[in-house]
Parts: sequence; C-alpha cells; structure tokens
Amino acid sequence: MVTAYKLLAYLVAIIFLASCGSSDEEKKKINLLLDKRTSAFELKDPEIYSECIHEDYRATSGEGVFDKHKLVSRFRDHVSIIDTVSFGESERYIYINGADARVMMLSSIDVKIDSYSMTYKAREVINLSKVLGEWRITKESMLNLLSGTMILDN
Repeated sequence: MVTAYKLLAYLVAIIFLASCGSSDEEKKKINLLLDKRTSAFELKDPEIYSECIHEDYRATSGEGVFDKHKLVSRFRDHVSIIDTVSFGESERYIYINGADARVMMLSSIDVKIDSYSMTYKAREVINLSKVLGEWRITKESMLNLLSGTMILDN
C-alpha cells in the first residue's frame, strides 16, 4: 500500500517536472520568435517580419481590418522612411495556455530619420498561436509601433 502511494507521488512529480520543462522550452521558442521580430525591425526587413506573423492574422483598428498581407505592407511602408531603428532590452512577460500564448512587452525604441532622432517607450501585448510546432503572432496591440503617435518621451 505504501509503495503504491510512493509510485503515485513519483509519477506526479515526473509529470509536474516535465510540464515545467516544456513550458520553459516553449518560452524559449517564443523569445526566439520575438527576437526575430525585433531583428526584422532593426534590419527593416519585411520578409523576416512576415515569417513571424500567423497566416490567419486579423486585427481591427480605426482604419479597418488588417490581415497578414496588409500588416506586412504597412510594416514595409513604415520602415522605408526610417534610417535606423534599434530596440533596448525589453521586459517580456510570457503566459502560455496550451497552443496559445500572450506576451506583454515593455521596450525602449530608438528611431532616426535624417538628423531627427527620438526614443520612446512602447507597451505591447502580443498574442501567439502554435501551429505545427511553430509559434506565430496572431495579434499585436500596436499596429503603429513606429509611428510618432507612440512617443511618450523625447
């Protein structure tokens, strides 16, 4: 009887440790995706950015509904007028629920256009879904991440 309880406790501990490990592994994968997204901004590369976005991306703004194609097009337009953009170390809070995740990020962003430069702080909420073992962004809280309307401090 005692050995059955020990065996059950052992199995519960293994399941708990395995689930924690997989959560840590999933957080690493999400962080890699978010780092890739940051690189897309810094390199001003719409192809890299597009790879981060889920095929079924849909977001509504005052300008209407944005699908993946429209989002990537907007990204291309925004980065084309910017000379450089760089991100400071961001704080990320990742919450995973099965095949869905939500990330809250606080970032410092430096943007230079000609001789004008600005630094602003961005607060984002990014939703992700896992499809075929890969995480992709399904919604970003800021469609205008690089626009001047997001400046909090100059």
